[in-house]
Amino acid sequence: MPALATPLPCRRSELVARPLGERGSYLVRDRLKGESFQLGPEEHILLARLDGTRIADDLCATFAERFDEPLTPQELQEFLDLARERGLLQPDGARAPVLPRANAFPDDSGQPGPMPGGGAGFLRLSARWKRLTVRLLKAAAAVLQWLANRLSAAAGKLQWIRLAHLEFIPHPDDIFIVTYPRSGTTWMQMILYQLTTDGDMDFPHIYEYCPWFERSSRSALGFEARPSPRLFKSHLTYRKIPKGPCKYIYVARDGKDVAVSYYHLYRSYNGFEGTFPEFFDRYLRGKVEFGSWFEHVRVWWRHRHDPNVLFLRYEDLLDDLEGGVDKIIAFCGFEIAPERMPIILERCRFAFMKRHESQFDPVVGAAWEQGAIGRAFLRTGRAGDGESQLSPKQAARFDRAFELLLGPTGIDFSPDGATARSRRHQGP
Repeated sequence: MPALATPLPCRRSELVARPLGERGSYLVRDRLKGESFQLGPEEHILLARLDGTRIADDLCATFAERFDEPLTPQELQEFLDLARERGLLQPDGARAPVLPRANAFPDDSGQPGPMPGGGAGFLRLSARWKRLTVRLLKAAAAVLQWLANRLSAAAGKLQWIRLAHLEFIPHPDDIFIVTYPRSGTTWMQMILYQLTTDGDMDFPHIYEYCPWFERSSRSALGFEARPSPRLFKSHLTYRKIPKGPCKYIYVARDGKDVAVSYYHLYRSYNGFEGTFPEFFDRYLRGKVEFGSWFEHVRVWWRHRHDPNVLFLRYEDLLDDLEGGVDKIIAFCGFEIAPERMPIILERCRFAFMKRHESQFDPVVGAAWEQGAIGRAFLRTGRAGDGESQLSPKQAARFDRAFELLLGPTGIDFSPDGATARSRRHQGP
């Protein structure tokens, strides 16, 4: 916005104007281009005063005196931007005064009183209507988005009730892979796929072997016909997960790293257009899809000693993938030939999975479940992004929340809380 004491730009000397009709309008002609257009009284007096001798304060005072309403710096800037866009002003930096005798651009300041009907006319009305329209459109979009989210949540809840309480019959060898989003779900799906099949990558999508339980559609229809052991991915809390003689493998990841990865997922797949600080604030308050990371981890951690629950840390898998796979094999009671382990471990590393990314992408998976057959779903496959990308203030906020909500549980995601990590072993 122009400072009140700043000299204003000057209109081009090729412009001439004459009154048009009885309502104070003017017909302006560009003698150089041979073009004509109409201006209202408010626009005309502003353009007439842009003669190279005025400052913003003078123009605002003249406008207020002439039309009985103030002209704000923002409205003046909008007019200057519009005049510059239409090519009515001299180039930036050129303020050669326009002599009155050298052009026929009458100043209507001598005409008595404001125009009939009062108000500031087209300039102010158009600016006000534009701002009002923008606010109304934003409000309407927000309401529609809220309604869409509510409907989606309601549909998801009904789907979960149908699956968990009406159609799903748990088997003793069922295995649920449970995580908060961006905590190694896809990685664990691949590990279990390699341990329960010959490991070939000739499937259309991992959902064919390990469907997303609470969002399954096509694959859910064949739950009972699925080969044993049945594998399911889920982001459900402990309270909502179907209970039975199943096995549950829960993977927890450092919440700071989750925040960074979840933000990128929100931008790529959920249409989020806000900044990371805006997302991080929602994340800390649990106002994101799947709720609070702290609560999700806390309740599953409470059940870590249950005989049918294996609680793993993402960071420990990064440090010692083979050791983590051995724990999974023992927990599930698998028998794996020793000569298969090198190829299993190779296929469960980030580089191999990245080459087959479309077979793990959730958008491709959704299309496959609808009978059809992206974007980068597997990001960096490492730990520590939270430390490098969170600001010190954000990291401190997270640490305070962690100490309050998870501190008493004893769970630890610091480097000293696990075997020393070399970071060279990468997973998705």
